[in-house]
Amino acid sequence: MQHFYQNIQGWFSFPSLYAAVTNRFPDGSHFVEIGTWKGTSAAFMAVELINQNKNIKFDCVDTWEGSEEHRDPTNPSYEPNLINKDYLYELFLKNTESVKNIINPIRKASLDAVHLYEDNSLDFVFIDASHDYENVLKDITAWYPKIKHRTGIISGHDIKWPNIRRAVDEFFNAKNLIIHDAEDCWIVFNR
Repeated sequence: MQHFYQNIQGWFSFPSLYAAVTNRFPDGSHFVEIGTWKGTSAAFMAVELINQNKNIKFDCVDTWEGSEEHRDPTNPSYEPNLINKDYLYELFLKNTESVKNIINPIRKASLDAVHLYEDNSLDFVFIDASHDYENVLKDITAWYPKIKHRTGIISGHDIKWPNIRRAVDEFFNAKNLIIHDAEDCWIVFNR
């Protein structure tokens, strides 16, 4: 299937990470993306799963209400359409329509959705929701136990943001931490 993520507005800078993760894990694996905005990265992952002929469960967790910066009229990332609480969710569904059989959208806050998963049950978790220190640290703390021992990967976006870097460094203390500057990501293999 031809990739179409380029036609969806977003800040997706990690295609090689998503392609590598898809290639690494076998059928029956379980991936969760925390924060999916309008579906750019989700569309890429879904097409990769199709193209690699992988039967991997892929959940996308988001409130689809935007982050603080999207609701602040003085911020360059302001999204005026968020006045409609369903705007982002409906746009996400529209943008990912052609791969809807691959994506399982879960419309919940990250810290509510985490309770849907058992500890040591997920192969890959990607965090790209809030961008403030406190919420990033809470997301990492909550989702890290869900990663499978020895084989799981937890990762996230926007490592160049000082608040995110601080939360990642504080939680992992350099243990198994890899910074992928080219794709603005952090990666932790094996817990």
